Amino acid sequence: MTMSLHYTNTRNVNTTYNLTETRHPLTKYLETRDFTPRDRPPSLAGRFIPREIGNTFWGRIRAFDHNSVKRMLLKEPLLIKAKWQDLTPITCLLSLPNRIIRTDLADMYWENHAKRLIKMLRILCNNGAEINSEVLLPYIERYHFHTELFAVRVFNLLLHRGLNTDKYRLLDENEVQYLEAVKHARQETYVFWGRKVISDNIRLSCRKLLHVYLRDTMLKPQLNIDVIGNITSFI
Repeated sequence: MTMSLHYTNTRNVNTTYNLTETRHPLTKYLETRDFTPRDRPPSLAGRFIPREIGNTFWGRIRAFDHNSVKRMLLKEPLLIKAKWQDLTPITCLLSLPNRIIRTDLADMYWENHAKRLIKMLRILCNNGAEINSEVLLPYIERYHFHTELFAVRVFNLLLHRGLNTDKYRLLDENEVQYLEAVKHARQETYVFWGRKVISDNIRLSCRKLLHVYLRDTMLKPQLNIDVIGNITSFI
């Protein structure tokens, strides 16, 4: 059963938000339109299914309108549970824009973009936004972080709020090549820094587990710390 929330703003404009996952009419078309097999179902938010704009919750999130989002959540806390296909407050924030992503803008622009996105992310997390690792991690892989540091800051923030990479499988190479082809067609040149950050985290976790295993194993001969370090350095 689909549960919905009706929100009325100060101008008496009423907007309906679904609180359970709802299948969009375009879903079947979008899932079958690509002749290239996809490793993971493509995100339907953002470039494919238009977002509600203006004074709605989704539009305020994407516009980094921090004060409006806080007021809306204070007035109606259940807004943080809003869902539409794969669109949730955090995936809305991390979905790709419809416009061409430029990399020739001033550093100050990207620094402000990073600060505003991270501030909005904290607001959503503090109000109880859902953190579903299997859903969120592909968004982080595909997002247009302008630097590795920006990707690390976003990843670590979510990591401290419950994001988990233990059972996650990175997008395969065919999927990445497809995404690169889409970027090339749109003449975009940003780097998938999020993919590198997730990959580094998975590799580090595996290395730690193996290091502990080799240190504590009961098999003889016992390995000293230097040998263990040399072995785990190849992972």
